[in-house]
Amino acid sequence: MASNRQISKLNDRAYDVLKKSQSDYLKTNGFFSADIFSISSDAPSQLRAAIEIANRVTLAIFLQAVIDDDTETVKKCLDAEPDLISGQPDKNLVIESKLTWQKFYAEAALTMAVKRKQIKMIELLLPYYDKLEQTEDVLKSRAEALSAWVFYETKKNAQNEDEIVIPEEYAVYAQSLIDVFKEENFPHGIPGKKAGVPMNVALSEKTDSALESFLNILLPKKAVKLDDYIDPELFLLALYNAFRDNIDVYVFQNREQNNAFCVRIIGLAQNILPPEIAKIFCEGLYDVVEENRKISGRADSLKLLDGKAFYRGGRDIRSGLGFEYFCDARWLACVSDVGGAGRGPYGNAWKIYIKQKQQVFGNITQQLLQQPNSHSANDTRPGCVIC
Repeated sequence: MASNRQISKLNDRAYDVLKKSQSDYLKTNGFFSADIFSISSDAPSQLRAAIEIANRVTLAIFLQAVIDDDTETVKKCLDAEPDLISGQPDKNLVIESKLTWQKFYAEAALTMAVKRKQIKMIELLLPYYDKLEQTEDVLKSRAEALSAWVFYETKKNAQNEDEIVIPEEYAVYAQSLIDVFKEENFPHGIPGKKAGVPMNVALSEKTDSALESFLNILLPKKAVKLDDYIDPELFLLALYNAFRDNIDVYVFQNREQNNAFCVRIIGLAQNILPPEIAKIFCEGLYDVVEENRKISGRADSLKLLDGKAFYRGGRDIRSGLGFEYFCDARWLACVSDVGGAGRGPYGNAWKIYIKQKQQVFGNITQQLLQQPNSHSANDTRPGCVIC
């Protein structure tokens, strides 16, 4: 499939070719490369094939925009062709994020947004269902998509508070990573201790092997179904909890091991979060969740406090978030040294955020049950959009 950028360049040419045909099959929102398929006005079979190609490519671009929280492209596509909201992609279509570099087998737009827990994208998509004829199939597809949300199990902790239950396999794996880093001896130099030793320096063979396995879990080289992928939010919480539990008993032998774990493990886990969440980290997780700070223009453009990009430029790039720094919950910035109280990734704000998100989604579904067509594209009621 052509890249988003390549297809965008061909959009105007494609539109002109299709428009001139005056065909009943014309879809004026199609992204179509005239270099790939030539159309003549007296060849309706070719025209139909061309439109089919254009629609498939348009759907792929639309779904990529959905998983990357590209609201401008999503609105452009749906305003031109609302039927895209219920479009069912080919089962072998793979959508690759151009931010996180995750590869997923495509599903309907709302289904993907729900499974990835993209609250703002869900709220953007839902009103477009109201623009369709309210057939049984349309209502069923919306209901099935919303039912894909997984609510986290909770239990009462020692303080009688609801605590999110971490799956055992997540907790065990997080602890195994702690165990690897507490033995790291930095054979190629200690980052930050000596001039010329970067934070992303190669570590010991055992640690680098564990990191490679970790990267393959977060970013499998082959596409996966969303149902078979880890839950990034719950997995990050497992890492926060493991760090908290071990830092309290001084498991790490030195601050360098501590720093390395935060940057290379927690930072990389942060790097696969959807842009909606990335913007919150860019602004400062604690400040947004605890103090209701609004997302600034800088954070909205996915830039950290010092101007660095939140996302890395590619799956195999060994720099940036997850290799040179991680996002501290309080400081808003790129942190490569974990020090005083409140600076470490203890995860309390993250737990609050996850709970808030579950409540917001519950409110959305409750509103739909009460008034199936209550959503508006301009809905700005308080509580409708998290953070």
